[in-house]
Amino acid sequence: MNSARIQEIVLSLLSDNRSYSVQEIKRHLNNIDSSDYSEGQFAGSINTLLRNGSIKKIDRGVYSINLRRENMRKCFVVSPIGDEGTEIRKRADQLYTYIIKPVCEKCEFEAIRGDLINASDSIDQTILDHLKNDDLIIADISGHNPNVFYEIGYRTSLGKNIIHLKEKGEIIPFDVVNIRTFDYDLKDLDSVSKIKTRLIQTIENLSFDEKKTSDESGAEIEKSNNILPILYEISDKIDDLKTEVKSVNSDTIQSIVMASTSAASAAKTESTEDFMTKMIMEQLLKNPSSADSLLALADKFNNLK
Repeated sequence: MNSARIQEIVLSLLSDNRSYSVQEIKRHLNNIDSSDYSEGQFAGSINTLLRNGSIKKIDRGVYSINLRRENMRKCFVVSPIGDEGTEIRKRADQLYTYIIKPVCEKCEFEAIRGDLINASDSIDQTILDHLKNDDLIIADISGHNPNVFYEIGYRTSLGKNIIHLKEKGEIIPFDVVNIRTFDYDLKDLDSVSKIKTRLIQTIENLSFDEKKTSDESGAEIEKSNNILPILYEISDKIDDLKTEVKSVNSDTIQSIVMASTSAASAAKTESTEDFMTKMIMEQLLKNPSSADSLLALADKFNNLK
């Protein structure tokens, strides 16, 4: 029994909206299809159904169907996936789990990732259908994956809603440098929170009105897709500038304090005679005519000795 067959039977069992334990699900599988399957196939099938939102976990080892509202919009996720255990897969899973899926749930979208409906790395008709028909595409262009660029190119040609993401610090290839992206940093919790807020605001400002002509829709989508990322980019640059100004001010203040401390320290080690000589010389430079009076006073002081 292959994984697809296992998933089909599990969904059929859970379609009555009741909760079933793992033992009950396995017993049902054996009753419906006597073909053998491995524990790995079963666990993988359950995990796939959980990840694509078809079922939900009620308790440890207990599952039920995940009923969706009929009018729920769909968001297809385009990203490099990679093999199990690779850094690419780890990034894709974290991006989907901690950013994209929560954002979609907040905006009442069903998030669908390509590898959860397509076991191979090829671009088949199912994926093309999602690219063509789903209400929104969120695409991660990190890693410059050829399939990802093909899929966003296909979606862009349709003039439909698409949001681009990339890992912070990654350089966009020169031939697509005009693509406006949202940067994410999975290692920075503040960054994760910020990008989620920005994505939610962006999605809420998109138009999903199918009644408009393709030209009108395409123009509005291009405007929505470009303006907010530009505004956020400006905001980030202002924040960076503020940080630099604070740093410069801090360095300047520190230099002044150090200079003052050095001057005070020098003054402490200076003798009284040297200090008085400096004061007198400063006054003589300001008023040279007072030198004669000073000399006369010195002569009188010498005659008194």
